[in-house]
Amino acid sequence: MAVLDRENPLPDPSGPVLSEAEARAVRRGVPDPGIPLARASAPTVVLFLASLVLWVFATWLVLGTETSAWLTIPLHAVVTFTMFTVLHEATHHAAGRWTWVNEVLGRLSLPFVASYVSFGAIRYIHIEHHRNTNEDIGTDPDAWTSHGPWWQLPYRWLTIDAWYVRFYVPRMPRRPRGESWETVVMVTLSLAGACAAIATGHLWELAVIYLIPQRIGLAVLAWWFDWLPHHGLPETAAQNRFRATRMRVGMEWLLTPVMLYQNYHLVHHLHPAIPFYRYVQAWRRNQEAYLDRDVPILTAWGRELTASEYRAWRRLTDSFPSEPSARPEFHRLTVSEVRPLTADSVSISFDVPAELRADFRFRPGQHLTLRRFVNGAELRRTYSICASASSDLLRIAVKRIGEFSGYLTEQVRAGDVLEVLPPAGRFTLEPLPGNAKHYVGIAAGSGITPIISMLSTALAVEEESRFTLLYGNRTSTSTMFRDELEMLARQFEGRLRIIHFHTGERTEFRPGSHFEERVDGRITTERLAELLGGALSPAKVDAWYLCGPQALIEDTRALLDEHGVASGTVHFELFRTESGQSTMEGAVAATITATIGGKLATADGTGQESVLESLLRAGVDAPYACMGGACGTCRAKVVRGTGEMELNYALSDDEVAAGYVLTCQTRPTSDRFDVDYDA
Repeated sequence: MAVLDRENPLPDPSGPVLSEAEARAVRRGVPDPGIPLARASAPTVVLFLASLVLWVFATWLVLGTETSAWLTIPLHAVVTFTMFTVLHEATHHAAGRWTWVNEVLGRLSLPFVASYVSFGAIRYIHIEHHRNTNEDIGTDPDAWTSHGPWWQLPYRWLTIDAWYVRFYVPRMPRRPRGESWETVVMVTLSLAGACAAIATGHLWELAVIYLIPQRIGLAVLAWWFDWLPHHGLPETAAQNRFRATRMRVGMEWLLTPVMLYQNYHLVHHLHPAIPFYRYVQAWRRNQEAYLDRDVPILTAWGRELTASEYRAWRRLTDSFPSEPSARPEFHRLTVSEVRPLTADSVSISFDVPAELRADFRFRPGQHLTLRRFVNGAELRRTYSICASASSDLLRIAVKRIGEFSGYLTEQVRAGDVLEVLPPAGRFTLEPLPGNAKHYVGIAAGSGITPIISMLSTALAVEEESRFTLLYGNRTSTSTMFRDELEMLARQFEGRLRIIHFHTGERTEFRPGSHFEERVDGRITTERLAELLGGALSPAKVDAWYLCGPQALIEDTRALLDEHGVASGTVHFELFRTESGQSTMEGAVAATITATIGGKLATADGTGQESVLESLLRAGVDAPYACMGGACGTCRAKVVRGTGEMELNYALSDDEVAAGYVLTCQTRPTSDRFDVDYDA
């Protein structure tokens, strides 16, 4: 959790606050797959060359040997299919960033698929399919493959190009003149070639090399590209693009290479400009976002799967991690980006290796503990994760105060390696799909860091829920995640209401503005009381999440209690504690025994230091982070003896009643004191 600091400010950051990775984590609509396109797609070029070699080889078998047509026709049909993939990539400008690469590959591959049409005409017809997916056959040209009785379907697949002609000819007068002339030229050349083959007695060779294989290839394409991903789906692309095309999963070791990734055809319709060989990668990067929109999924054998069934099938039922059963260990993570947020704060993103991704899955609101050694002394600090738990981003924010945060904000750069514990903490919000709740977050300064993870995750997972954020800062320029909050407010289209409280600048109070409101002054109990009497009436709020200075948390909790808000719906976390002078008079010297990771450790307590301090002085590697009673990392259960806790901002009343203590705040009051960190 970052801490407020107004000393030694950095220069004001220029430019947008969000990086591309951060923007992808909060963007509305179709998730960004984050897949760059090369100037020329090497796999697509290789596929074209391999198809050309196969065509030459199969044609040589027909003309130069006595090889049976039962072998050569399938080979030429494969060429039709693979060349269509090249043509398809060029149609969507996915064969490379260079336009000329798409234009050249499109025209070179076209004759192997349909020599009697222009590349421009094919592109127009196919884009009309994307624009009008699942509309009637007069609007979506590919609907021809799935309309009509079942016994007509093979005939429709075999005649898909004939329907394309029927679809295109009435529209031809409105098409660009160059495209029309190119189409006329291609038709003329095709007819001339056919006439020449007939006149020279090579009709059979033409049929074996082109006409029959091409017809088979087109039928397979109509079946795989059109019927399988679209048949029986009632939604159109205009109504719901996430449900206008389906996925086909299972047996992917076979289906993916054989179908050239079109078993992931849904990904293509959502991201038509990414290369075919990256469909699986795009799906995996945004899998939860797609599943949350209930996309259509079938198994390889045609059984329909709901999103929940798919998660279970893929063993993804645990959307958020449970508490680790073993004691977590520090891992060395590489910093992927350090980005200024305000004049005195930065966000730090980490690269998480594939083998550690399960360890670093987190629940919204959890924190990371970072460790470094200075002159032989170990320092630890906790910082809340400030990214959506449904994204692939692991990011913290740090506000400069003291030596540790000064090091992170001023010295750490991308490529540096930091020691990090896996996510921990119980100040969490765990959303469930289908919920329709109203959450309220109250934060000041760096208290936004866990709250932004909560609201971005909850609003993404629970599409019927709302979130109201009351956020206090000195000025708009000192507001952490200012740009990202604005993006989120626009993204969630009225489901996120933000009220900014500014103490250092006067701004007009604009109630009911598009997505944000601004108020002069602090978040006071008087202002909160006014809100509780209106839009934030306790009867209209399901849960409260508070994070900020101690005074704000305590005053807000007292106010909510006065208004009858159940304590179980109020969750809080401090980013600073105000311990003051210890008032414990019963603390005594004691022998302390601790169970940590299944092993026993012993230390002698002086009576003037906490249990944790005694263990650390004895060289025991006990878990801890904030040392201020706020994070709960040092929680342990007392199994023998008595002790007194000075501060407690992390444990519930039930936990205290069950014998749990914060060892950083507890001093023994008996000469023997045993605790169990594993309990």
